[in-house]
Amino acid sequence: MMPRSIFITATDTHAGKTWLTAALTKQCLKTGIAVQALKPIASGMLASGINEDVQQLLAVQPTLGIADINFQTYTQPVAPALAANLAATPLAKDDLLTWLDIKETLAELTLIEGVGGLMVPLIADKDNPPWLVSDWLKAMPDAEVLLVAPLRLGCINQILLSCFLLAQIKRAPRWIVLNDMHDTDTAKETIQMLQPFLMDMFVQMPQLICLEKDGEVEGIC
Repeated sequence: MMPRSIFITATDTHAGKTWLTAALTKQCLKTGIAVQALKPIASGMLASGINEDVQQLLAVQPTLGIADINFQTYTQPVAPALAANLAATPLAKDDLLTWLDIKETLAELTLIEGVGGLMVPLIADKDNPPWLVSDWLKAMPDAEVLLVAPLRLGCINQILLSCFLLAQIKRAPRWIVLNDMHDTDTAKETIQMLQPFLMDMFVQMPQLICLEKDGEVEGIC
């Protein structure tokens, strides 16, 4: 079987990308899938000197080390481009993509957790062309796309804006996960509202999945 990759992005920060990535990793391992979860770019460190998201992904992959799943961590908990400018350490995007190419050969399924949303700047300085998370995604044409959205007031707008951009760059999401982290119990109505707009945007309708608090995600691994 050819290796697969899933790029996990979100409508915003704190949408539940890391929790979902860790949960998918555990579920895939249970079913016998050789899976690895990567957090290539991260901002902010705990007192222990490790990024919180990286730490969560290492917890479900105890045989791996930081360098196995993380390419670049910036100390400051701000947008990566700003953190890179503050540290005078610009992101080496070509090295990142080469690193990912190598990593993707090491597992049957590679989960790649992005940073914030699709318009988060990764490179923004006078010496390099600007580069966003959406540009990173465009540079990985074989990766399947999973969009995470917290189920809360305003999420329909955020989902449709993110999907509009994904349609513009021709990277239709295969899955949209509605993360009901606050127990709103509005997934059914939200899905019904989204469906006609998504059908108009994409040739193939994304699979809409509701993730209840502390529940399992089905239909992905």
